[in-house]
Parts: sequence; structure tokens; C-alpha cells
Amino acid sequence: MAKKKADAKDLKDEKKREQVVELYRTRLTHLKRAQVFVKEDRMAQAVDSYNKYLGILALYFDTTEDRLTPSLFDAEKDMTELLLISHAYWDLAKAYDRSPNLQRDCLRCLEQFMKFSIGFKYQHVNAQIIRKFNNKKQAHNPKAFEAAYHKIQISAKRCYVATMCFGFEHEKTEVLRHFKLKIAKHELGLDFIDFYYTHSPRLVDFLSQKPVLKFAFNTFIARPLLSTFVFLIRPHVYNQKTHS
Repeated sequence: MAKKKADAKDLKDEKKREQVVELYRTRLTHLKRAQVFVKEDRMAQAVDSYNKYLGILALYFDTTEDRLTPSLFDAEKDMTELLLISHAYWDLAKAYDRSPNLQRDCLRCLEQFMKFSIGFKYQHVNAQIIRKFNNKKQAHNPKAFEAAYHKIQISAKRCYVATMCFGFEHEKTEVLRHFKLKIAKHELGLDFIDFYYTHSPRLVDFLSQKPVLKFAFNTFIARPLLSTFVFLIRPHVYNQKTHS
């Protein structure tokens, strides 16, 4: 009797899982519909479709939407899906920002947007989305969006070329991180940071595929130039830290 009950339960669970998988195959339909609604400025319908898309993902991973996290996905195989999720949360954050009563939902979606942005190859692209939005002064809660941009683009500790040359924990890499925080207070500094994050990942990826060229670039160009630059800015950077 116990075995029959167990078999019946297993069969029920299997059918339920099949239904979930079938539903999972429809998720992109809801996503595309949401994107169309956004273009048409039909934000209520867009919010509904985005929530269906995210809800299906949550159901597939046997969790709740607010607990969706990049760790549930394969960072390489699911890169496109991760990008789509980040953009879903971005559109939701903007939609919720329109209502003073939904600011908590806006902040939660911004947090999810940051979670699905930081550390991925498209991190810089997502940071640019926020900066352009901020420059248009469309946000009802601009401080929240400015903080999100700062966290994704400025506070992120990744420094591609310096890390390639010296390592992530090297003192020179740390000086350059502090320099980035300092220049981020100015518009020209932000422009430089945006330029750096646009081109440096491509350079590092290219060199990683050509070991001999990478050795030559590091030895004769990058390390000497960065070492000289760090020597020149280190006193000012650390003085700035002392007075902050």
C-alpha cells in the first residue's frame, strides 16, 4: 500500500513537473508582449506580462519571484536569459517609479536589476541605460536610480586592465579603484569611466586569446604606464581618502 502511494505521488509530481516545463516554454511570449507594451507606453499591461514572465521562471526553479538570483542560472549558457531578466526588472523599476505608492516595489526591482547586472559582460551596457535615463531626468526618485548607477558602474571593484597586469588584490589596482571613485564625482570623469568600461573588456578578452601578445603588452606597455600613473596619483588619492 505504501509503495502504491509513493508511486502515485511520484507520478503526480512528474505530471506537475511536465506542466511546469511546458509553461516554461511559453515564458518568452510573455516577455515579448511586455516589451511591446513598453514601446506603446501601456505600462500596466507591461507590468502584468513581465510579472508572468518572471513568475514562470520562479516556478521553473521552484522558488518565488523575489528570490530569483543569478546563481540559479548557468552564467555562460544562460547569458541571454540573464540579460533579459535584468531588462525586465529595469522596465518594472521604471514603471513602479511612476507611482509614489509603489516606491518600495521600484527599489526592490532596482536591487534585482543590479543583482542581474554586476559581474556580467553586459554590466557596462546596463549602467549606460541608467545613466541615460538619469540624464533625461525622468525618475520620480532620482536618488535611487543614481545610487543604482553608482553601484553598477562606479562601486564595482572590477578593473580589467589593472587586474590583468597586477592582479585583483594588488595595491596598484586598489589605488586605481580609489582614483575611479574620485573622478566619478565629475561629468568628464564619468565619461572616462564609461569609455574605459566600453573598451577595456574587449581588449582583455582579445589579449587572453593571444598569450604572446598579452605578455608583450603587459611587460612593455601596460605595466610601465600604469605603474608611472599610480606613482603620480597615489599621494593625491590617499590624501583625498584621509580628508573624506
